[in-house]
Amino acid sequence: MRREFNSPGVTLGGRYDGSPIIVGDGTTAPADAANSYVPCATPGGRPPHAWLPDGRSLFDTFYSEWTLLVLGPERVDTSAFEKAATSMGLDLQVVHQPSSEILALYEAPMALIRPDQIVAWRGHDARRALAVLSRVLGRDATVRA
Repeated sequence: MRREFNSPGVTLGGRYDGSPIIVGDGTTAPADAANSYVPCATPGGRPPHAWLPDGRSLFDTFYSEWTLLVLGPERVDTSAFEKAATSMGLDLQVVHQPSSEILALYEAPMALIRPDQIVAWRGHDARRALAVLSRVLGRDATVRA
């Protein structure tokens, strides 16, 4: 029965690839397999888990609505996301995690996490913040970031 019920790929590996409200980044998620799960931050799937130095889970720092996860020791300018969110009435919280290990896990210094804890977008700068938020909110599904 272990094979039947030990299915982390089914439990954790659900994805929304190709969704019009996910901004893909051209990367490919690991192959789908019922009995295994490979964490990755490719947009459309669950954000990878990490333990923080204080013993909390990275997920414990996610906001109940939208979270802009900012990773790594370098400060990243998030003002474009903050301004765009305010102008759109989007409840967004910016969460900084200075860990280089978590940055390596996510493969980008920013990741936009939906309220249902799905990676909606990840990237290296906030220049296209308005287009990204418009897309993930379904306000302009033609925008490619």
